[in-house]
Amino acid sequence: MLYELMLKAGYGLTSSVQHVSLNGSKGSKGSGYYSINNNELIIAIDAINEKLIEHILAAKPQKVITLDNLFTGNDQLKTNTVLQMRDAEVDFKTI
Repeated sequence: MLYELMLKAGYGLTSSVQHVSLNGSKGSKGSGYYSINNNELIIAIDAINEKLIEHILAAKPQKVITLDNLFTGNDQLKTNTVLQMRDAEVDFKTI
């Protein structure tokens, strides 16, 4: 799914991809997000919460893509995320 979202966003399969976990270490799978081309694009497909949003905003990406179903049952988190991304001038999309 990660590569499908990358391709739809206009990035090639040769783009640099790193998994960043919530504790800041890179490389290990699990809770966190994927950084494409050194935070040019960030994709979150595993889980989403306020702590993860803070980490993503701290990375100062140009674009962020998340799965809409990660916000199921938490409309407040989705609304706050949209507003925070807008304030940070980040192009934010949910799929």
